[in-house]
Amino acid sequence: MPEPDLQALLRAGITAAKAGQREQARQTLLRVIEQDEASIPAWLWLSTVLDDQEERRICLENVLTLDPDNAHARAGLLRLDQASKEDRRPETGDRRLSPPTDLSPQTPPIEPKSPANSSLRSSHYPRLQPRPPTPDPQPPAPATLATGNGCPFCRKPISATAILCPHCQLPLVMNCPACGAETDVEQPACPRCGQAMGNYRRKVGYFSSLAAAYQANHRPEDNLKAWQAIETLQPDYPNLRLRLGEAQLAAGRPDRAMRHFEQALAETPNSPELHYALAEFQRQRGEHQEAFTAYLKVTQLDPKHGLAWLRLGQLYEGARRSQDAGQAYRRAAALLPADSDEGHQVQQQLQVLRPGLPPAMATGWSELLRQMTGPVVICLLAVLLDAGLRPWWISWSGWLALLLAPLGAFLWVSGTSLPQNPLIRPLLGDDNAAVELRLPIAILGAGLWLLSFGLILLPLAGQSFPRPPSL
Repeated sequence: MPEPDLQALLRAGITAAKAGQREQARQTLLRVIEQDEASIPAWLWLSTVLDDQEERRICLENVLTLDPDNAHARAGLLRLDQASKEDRRPETGDRRLSPPTDLSPQTPPIEPKSPANSSLRSSHYPRLQPRPPTPDPQPPAPATLATGNGCPFCRKPISATAILCPHCQLPLVMNCPACGAETDVEQPACPRCGQAMGNYRRKVGYFSSLAAAYQANHRPEDNLKAWQAIETLQPDYPNLRLRLGEAQLAAGRPDRAMRHFEQALAETPNSPELHYALAEFQRQRGEHQEAFTAYLKVTQLDPKHGLAWLRLGQLYEGARRSQDAGQAYRRAAALLPADSDEGHQVQQQLQVLRPGLPPAMATGWSELLRQMTGPVVICLLAVLLDAGLRPWWISWSGWLALLLAPLGAFLWVSGTSLPQNPLIRPLLGDDNAAVELRLPIAILGAGLWLLSFGLILLPLAGQSFPRPPSL
């Protein structure tokens, strides 16, 4: 197996061991040992996922065979010896001890087992023999360093157990966005849950997609780690300071976040997104007046920033400015998706400020006809009075007024109190279109109704009223 593939397999086994997947780690590390029996990290990590004490001892003794000064192996063997002594310790209690037997002096002493002749025939982990000394030994390379292309990013030799490259300072292990399991960057999917991790060869694209996944799964520390890797790879990444500030703020480090925001403001002073992030930072710190100014700046730079209008409405409401809060909430309701959490929040706040009709009534025919009845009846009575209560005397202008009055009343009601009535939605083809066009629809409806009323009064313009009698 090529050396880079072997190192990737070793890191996969180490990652599985860290994630608690003992059987997968054991199988992977055994594949490494089959290819390279002198892999010290493979023997060390294999000893951590085995249950049998004697098999663990074999692994640790093999490490000492390869590296007699290895502190990890010595510490592991010491713990195994202590555990063995505790297991062999005789029980104490009220039991009477049997009398000692008379040992025959001819009994041969028991010889301690050496690593070479230990009876572990059932174990499939081979014991390594010490290497014969060479006449001119060269200083060996560190056993934990990978040769060839070690780091998947910079290709420099690294420790097989490293989680951060000491050369390029990029992480070699990232947590899964779904389950949080440690996953080697060279693995395309999480070994625990199968969540896709992406292609590490994309570098900036790999870490940016992970950052988006971490943010969606509410993992602020992992999100910050991903953005810091992007900073290492591409310091001029678009809006990098803003993203780092947001990540630091989400991770609970407001002072570091503020430094990033200040740097970003110096680079792009007219960025609505940056001013919004700064306003959020100030709002969370309780600086409501400064946050209010920043939110206003956002709406000036981007009048269609729905979240900024929502925050302004909340600040207005906290200052007991109900009318301004209602206007800000209505702007936010027109800009935010109705099925989003923020959209539901805006609708709830509007209901608190000005309770509306139940949804069944606001979208039903009965309420639409009821609200249209008043303006239409006014025009009808005016036409009848103009005709002397004789329908056959109604002039052409009166009949035209009776046609325009219902249309004007319908548009008037649709633009004011019932933007979701069952007739306006099929006409516009979008549930939110009537909400966005409320003002022009209401103005058009009121204009048509006034025109119809003017047509009713038109015949009176040519009539002359009798003069009052002179005294």
